[in-house]
Amino acid sequence: MRHFFTACICTALLPACGDTDESRDTQQTSVSSIGTLPQITASSNPGTGGESTTEQGGSETAGGSESGEASTANPTGSGGMDGPKFDVGEDTGPIDPTNETGEEKGCQKIDFLFVVDNSGSMAEEQEALAVSFDGFISSIQNTVMAEDYHIMVIDTDAGNAFLQECLVLCTFFPECEGYPCNNLPQPEGCDATLGVGLTKDPSDSECGIVGGNRYMINGQPNLASTFECLAKVGTNGDGSERPMEAMVAATGQLTNGGACNDGFLRKDALLVVTFITDEEDDEESNGNPVGWNASLVAAKYGLEKNIVVLGLIGDPDQPNPVCTGQAEASPRLREFAESFTYGNWGSICSPDYAPFFDAAVSVIDTACQTFEPPG
Repeated sequence: MRHFFTACICTALLPACGDTDESRDTQQTSVSSIGTLPQITASSNPGTGGESTTEQGGSETAGGSESGEASTANPTGSGGMDGPKFDVGEDTGPIDPTNETGEEKGCQKIDFLFVVDNSGSMAEEQEALAVSFDGFISSIQNTVMAEDYHIMVIDTDAGNAFLQECLVLCTFFPECEGYPCNNLPQPEGCDATLGVGLTKDPSDSECGIVGGNRYMINGQPNLASTFECLAKVGTNGDGSERPMEAMVAATGQLTNGGACNDGFLRKDALLVVTFITDEEDDEESNGNPVGWNASLVAAKYGLEKNIVVLGLIGDPDQPNPVCTGQAEASPRLREFAESFTYGNWGSICSPDYAPFFDAAVSVIDTACQTFEPPG
């Protein structure tokens, strides 16, 4: 949500920083402790326009329930079904893994893009995302046929969180993170560009991406810890978040040859976009949900079903909301997510994102199996 960074000096100066929410489960789990996610089964329901529902067997989910419910009671607000719902299209029967010539069908590669809000109220949400990643990617590896991944993390402004933090600290101290306040490193080039893949944490320390890219590739050592370093994008970003504009830029001109994200988006790969923000993108990003959809589809050569979109957003305007004051209602972001055949959203206020990502694995698997290579 919108916060002026000058109001939040960092934990070295104040005992707490950003929004607080006593209703949230503040107990966090380390990434290494994530185990196998509970099994999720996706099934088509032709009677509701191909909308899929998820069923979860008796594992513990958000809020400490062991009743089998997912992290949101009714995230799409369309009836009495519990848990995240995915539209996986019409039920066309079993999917043949080979074509008539005996060649393997489906996607062999997946490009994962994570768009993470770096405004002042996002510390707990970034932690929840980092904790859930290890289980999510392990389930992908164990379930989905694709074995070649690109993983890129971007934030929601074109600034430099390290510099913004230092501008605050330098009103009290002569140095910031070892740099003299009169000679702070200035962002330039890719580091000052909206939608560019991140390589450093908010303190300007490298997260360990190998290969010289702004995204992780196969063979990335310490994958979970590297993602955690990147996903915790900090809370000193601009309060006027632009997640959709960042997403469009990251998958558009920035992927051109020689540009900042060169090589990330591959023609023969399924694209999975996950955006996480506690504020609506209404007047910040250029465009609207229809235009954002069109831009993403154009980046995938007009093949809309070669894209999976997942959103973790505010739900106070929905039946049985999880958010009760911690996040804005986000009808435009919800409309964008639901505009895709393989698109859905969940509540950003859920204390545990694992059930949401667990449900996402089955829809990513379906999208991968039905992947259509561009002509």
